[in-house]
Amino acid sequence: MFLTLKAKIVCSENTEAILRDCLYSSTKLYNGLIYHLREEYEINGKVNLSDSHLNALTKTLPRSRNLFSQSVQQVWKEVRWAYRSFFALKKNGKTKTRPPGFRKRTTLSPIRYVQHGFRIFRKNGSTYLALSLGNSRPDGVKKITVKLYHRPGIRFDKVKCLQITYDTKNGSFEARLVMEAQPKAKAPGSGKVAVDLGETHLLACIFSDGSQYLISGRLIKSIRRYWQKVRRKVKPPSQLNPKMSRRYRQIQRKEKNTISHLLHIVSKNFVQLCVEKGVSEIAIGYPKDIREYLNQGRYLNQRLHAWPFAKLIEYIHYKAQLEGIKVYLVDEANTSQTCPICGLTNKKNRKSRGNFECEKCGISSHADLVGAINIYQRAYHVSPLKRSSGCLAQPVVWRLNAHSIFSPTIHEPESSLVA
Repeated sequence: MFLTLKAKIVCSENTEAILRDCLYSSTKLYNGLIYHLREEYEINGKVNLSDSHLNALTKTLPRSRNLFSQSVQQVWKEVRWAYRSFFALKKNGKTKTRPPGFRKRTTLSPIRYVQHGFRIFRKNGSTYLALSLGNSRPDGVKKITVKLYHRPGIRFDKVKCLQITYDTKNGSFEARLVMEAQPKAKAPGSGKVAVDLGETHLLACIFSDGSQYLISGRLIKSIRRYWQKVRRKVKPPSQLNPKMSRRYRQIQRKEKNTISHLLHIVSKNFVQLCVEKGVSEIAIGYPKDIREYLNQGRYLNQRLHAWPFAKLIEYIHYKAQLEGIKVYLVDEANTSQTCPICGLTNKKNRKSRGNFECEKCGISSHADLVGAINIYQRAYHVSPLKRSSGCLAQPVVWRLNAHSIFSPTIHEPESSLVA
């Protein structure tokens, strides 16, 4: 299993100019290879994508001397991938597909290092990155060293490859470290949990021991709504002018970073709770095609399209995989309208957004928790309920703030149902 971690690069102006030249050289190499392969395609109707031919073409380009040999190799591999995608589309009948195009001259393309050409070391409590460059650079520089700012806990001995990019939004260089992570071979226990995803309550969970949890998503809803109101005051991109303004990109970036941070907090704490309870399997109700087939009006449609359930599933999946926990996706259709006791499926069972009351047997509970119970039954073909009468006990509610989640309630039910 591989994880990609980001680290900010800090260096002097002279070193930054060398880095900028290296990324610009990567763009020139890419465009030079595209130019030669376009000529081949126009003359012969096909191109030679073999390693030897692409390597020979690369050596004719003067900018190839500015980069490390492995970085040059990664550039022509990227060109080959682009042409293979082009020919695959042509083969599938898309005759109007055009060959791969040139990159803008101002583009700073990433440079990649695989296995060799870079070294990460610690010195005086700081982390540094040493990069090898081309042996025949005009300025005579063969190696540069930059400082990395990263989150704690990264094991740099596990880094397998590296990519240096330029973030046009922040105007800074960034190192993306691809690390090999060893997941645990076995989960901490044999318990199970089912999860119902929602907008107001991000997660409604029921465990095999009968305990129930609700994680509130109201903070994320309010942040989304705030940025939607801010975005209304800015001119959006259109078909005539598809380019986003600087302010519009800034709004998108701030909103994305804030939501991603909060989703990481939720997924981390949820997986940690699963480890504490000895969970080996997680069943998540997947709202398939909820945006395609539901038309609830402009306001609710906007909320549904801003609901980040796919990203939350992704975060839970890889964090659980590191702990040796398996994750399954289950169809959640009608789970919040079906009684977990008598099995009656009726829209009238859901009295309001969060209130469930069965028309037949009279059981009442939170609608999201009822959905989680039904997902549990679909996934594991057994009910997590201890008894078959009464109403569901009060769940533990977790609320979310900017740094953590906390529970204002202190009661955790020992059983899913109260007699």
